[in-house]
Amino acid sequence: MELLYTTISLLSTLLFRLERSLAVVTTSSASQMILMGLRKMVANVRSLHSFHMDHAASLPYVLAKTNFSGRVYMTHPTKAIYKWLMQDSVRVQNTHVASSTTSGTDGYVNQLFNETDILNTLPMIQTISFNTTHTHNGIRFTPYPAGHVLGACMYFIEIAGLNILFTGDYSRENDRHLIPASIPKNVRVDCLISESTFGISTHIPRLERETALMKSVTSILNRGGRALLPVFAVGRSQELLLILEDYWARHEEYRKYPIYYASSLARKCMVVYQTYIDAMNDNIRSKFQAAQAAGTGASDGAGSGPWDFQYIRSLKSLERFDDVGGCVMLASPGMMQNGVSRSLLERWAPDPKNGVVITGYSVEGTMAKSIMLEPDTIPAVMTNRNQPQGGIMTKKTGDEKVMIPRRCTVQEFSFAAHVDGQENREFIEEVNAPVVILVHGEKHNMNRLRSRLLGLQKMKVYSPANCEEVRIPFRQDKVARVVGRLASQIHPPTLLPPSPPPSSEDEEAEGEKGEKKPRVEGSQLVSGVLVQNDFKLSLMAPEDLKEYAGLTTTTVLCRQRITLAAAGTELIKWALESTFGGITVLSGGQGESNGNVNGDIKGEDADEEIVRQEPVVFEIMSGAVKATCQPETGEVELEWEGNTTNDSIADAVMAVLLTVESSPAAVRQSSKMHSHTHGENGGFGDDMAEDPKPSVKNSLDQKNMGRNPFTAITPEERLSRLFMFLEAQFGEDAISPIATPKLPMENEYDEKVVREKAEASELARLHGLGIPVPGVEIRVDKAVAKVWLEKLEVECANKTLGDRVRAVVERGCETIAGAWL
Repeated sequence: MELLYTTISLLSTLLFRLERSLAVVTTSSASQMILMGLRKMVANVRSLHSFHMDHAASLPYVLAKTNFSGRVYMTHPTKAIYKWLMQDSVRVQNTHVASSTTSGTDGYVNQLFNETDILNTLPMIQTISFNTTHTHNGIRFTPYPAGHVLGACMYFIEIAGLNILFTGDYSRENDRHLIPASIPKNVRVDCLISESTFGISTHIPRLERETALMKSVTSILNRGGRALLPVFAVGRSQELLLILEDYWARHEEYRKYPIYYASSLARKCMVVYQTYIDAMNDNIRSKFQAAQAAGTGASDGAGSGPWDFQYIRSLKSLERFDDVGGCVMLASPGMMQNGVSRSLLERWAPDPKNGVVITGYSVEGTMAKSIMLEPDTIPAVMTNRNQPQGGIMTKKTGDEKVMIPRRCTVQEFSFAAHVDGQENREFIEEVNAPVVILVHGEKHNMNRLRSRLLGLQKMKVYSPANCEEVRIPFRQDKVARVVGRLASQIHPPTLLPPSPPPSSEDEEAEGEKGEKKPRVEGSQLVSGVLVQNDFKLSLMAPEDLKEYAGLTTTTVLCRQRITLAAAGTELIKWALESTFGGITVLSGGQGESNGNVNGDIKGEDADEEIVRQEPVVFEIMSGAVKATCQPETGEVELEWEGNTTNDSIADAVMAVLLTVESSPAAVRQSSKMHSHTHGENGGFGDDMAEDPKPSVKNSLDQKNMGRNPFTAITPEERLSRLFMFLEAQFGEDAISPIATPKLPMENEYDEKVVREKAEASELARLHGLGIPVPGVEIRVDKAVAKVWLEKLEVECANKTLGDRVRAVVERGCETIAGAWL
């Protein structure tokens, strides 16, 4: 069947199941996006090309008997005819006696589905129109007219940037009622899946075929015979009816010969053709508009519409057929395996006046194919010739078969709505897809067309057999669109040459003005959240998830409280600075009086008011954790936004607070000077003595109060820490300071005195900035790298070593507090 199946495996494969269980597997380097798309396609989407049995016969089984729970898409005319076609198929199967290979015992062929399954699954089918784009789970597809039968379409499918055009059965010929297939405009096709029914065969021009057909039919009538045209009930039979109606309207001498179409299914579906005029070409629409303008449209029963025939009649049953004289009979099925067409063939074959005209494609192994070889006899399979409409296929008794002599003429004029070899090749060349997969054809015809296409040396061509897997690489690049506030941080690329680096004078001028322009580097590092929606990637800041991705974000705010019996805010601040470096104090200090006094409320005089102390808030690690201290109660509350990093920082803060009252360092920091005497009258000798110099004591206490040696680092300490960091990376002997500064302009210092003065001036400037030495020299083997500490510039002839030194120095300056940035 030609249902468009797609699936995916976890091993980076795309799986298409097309054309009667044909499997095509492709591999993509675009990672898993295309793979995920095709998995969604097989699980959620079925796109039906047309209503013919080789396209639609298994759909009721898929919908009713499998776990498929997705969506089914087909055009409006396809769904309307599909219902009648499937119901007729079930009823025909119910009349067949079980053959010797059938396992059933009730006398009927075992069926995969019944009429109830068909009716129950119809609501699962969604109808669509030509040239409309639909999206389902990120998969975009657009149906285009295929020109095969009414409602037949080609599907253009887009999955994660991979474009696939599936033609199904298509025709580019201008006929009397269908819109011919055309190439979708302004689209790029990566993979074309095309039919190959006729291989490289070429059709006779349409006008010549119509002339030859009518000449054959009229010659049969002129000799007093009957013309049998076996056709499919829906599809090409309507086109032949238009041809015959037009010829009879122009040739009055043949109007005495009746034209019949013997198919109840065709009669039912004729209503569909009268309804969907808008799905047909300009020829039919103009006739319909002319009939409506005259007030005699198809709905009034006057018989002037494009599908209201004057010279063609519908034959409900062969029981009412008066088989006398010449006539033209269009009967189904087209392959003449059984049914009305086979009954009439067995009845008319012995008479040489009669003739059979094959007008469609004939499958190997069918009567339509074998009779074109003009055999002398044909086997009889219909037992009741008087009632062939409801006849039953005969059983074989041993090797004996009832044979019927064939004396009627046989001719073939192909009106099958399939492209011939030349039209198919031209279409494939115009699409210009790098990969072409040939399906829907006999092996010999497919291989011949494949050889012809390979000779063009423009594409890769595959003609896989049923259930054969073909692996095809598709290279697709992942492109993420930066949106939201993150987009404003990215400078778009430019084709202009890079601007020269600014001179020291320009930088000093910018520094004096207080503004520094951002420098656009060759490559930019962007950090954000990558969101995939319908196979489209977007990079955004976490704050923009709700606006641009439609995602609801939740922030978990964590709080934890502990009570410290003796530690004050200054001790807590000192302990936190010792562990986390500099912290930020948001608020703190004494507040206003609360109005309460420490006297008795019954009337005792108060000696002072109680001053309420405001809580002190510390921000730790740039606000990752906030610690709120209540001086009055000793309660400390930690607050942070829950995530992996902040949770770890909060655990570290909690560990510091739990040990702040008992650690030796905290006890030593919180200790104070205590003067006392050891005289005989002093009891135990610990009486407080008067401080002889209280002003000195107070000044020392104020100077050392809250001072943490780890937050007030001198330039020499910073340099020592940096040297320790670099020695751990490159070795102790590899690191040495640079005493001579780097002068801005080397060529202007020719005299030694002038140079020395310039160097001294530069050293003084660097010392004023807190930089003890101009730079550091690092030697690794024979390579030398110089690091100038003011701007952390690295000079090295070896690029590999230079990049490593630059990374180590930047990381070291981030590690030690107060780098020269």
